[in-house]
Amino acid sequence: MKKIQRRKKVSTYRLTGGYLVVLRLLPWIHTENGCVWLASLAVGKSRRQINDWLKRKTKKRRVRRLDSYLTGRHANLVQGLGVYKLRDWVQELMPGDSITLRCESANPDKQFRVWKKWFQRKEAAGWDVNEEFKSFFYYKPKQVK
Repeated sequence: MKKIQRRKKVSTYRLTGGYLVVLRLLPWIHTENGCVWLASLAVGKSRRQINDWLKRKTKKRRVRRLDSYLTGRHANLVQGLGVYKLRDWVQELMPGDSITLRCESANPDKQFRVWKKWFQRKEAAGWDVNEEFKSFFYYKPKQVK
């Protein structure tokens, strides 16, 4: 049996004011039954700044700036873009795969509260919330009931 290829998925949006939004889905952990995908969202002024932050090059000044600044002007739009793209990715998941989303913003507690309310009110019941790690997890079962 041939191994299924899983490649990263990236979506990029430009906002007013020169901001760039990058949504990324990476195959994180491969298991015998499927794959765990890691979803991430970043907002910045340049692609270089966002790529450095996503690759965790912490010695760079651009990364430290992105870790400490909040872009409050476009916060609702960015969160909405992230959730809608995440919905598309959930539909594209192979049976047996899962997605995890971690809150890694400049203010992770606030981001976690906002996303938690969103997932409890508006998303399907398949999402698990982990309070300890400030993360969300979705598993697509192999057999549909």
